[in-house]
Amino acid sequence: MKRLLSILAVLLLFLSACGDYEGTVTEKRDTSFMLEVPSDNSEEEPIFHEMHLTDGTIFKGSISTYEELEEGDKVRVIPFDVPDDFPYFLPAEVIVE
Repeated sequence: MKRLLSILAVLLLFLSACGDYEGTVTEKRDTSFMLEVPSDNSEEEPIFHEMHLTDGTIFKGSISTYEELEEGDKVRVIPFDVPDDFPYFLPAEVIVE
């Protein structure tokens, strides 16, 4: 029983980390920013995602507002839970390291 609970705890921890995006801010726009996410394979090009802000986006870490976010900042983005076919990335939280 303890082994099953341990496996379940590790699995839940692993799944809670899925879906986050970690990378570098490469460009700021009025209501969005570009995030460069390194590829798992060092031979492939990095992936760029446009993160569209909402009224519900929260900023944490060394900043508390979008105005404080700067190009070159290392961030972790936790997106809102949206359907898989939703065409945009909507960050619920932006955490600046």
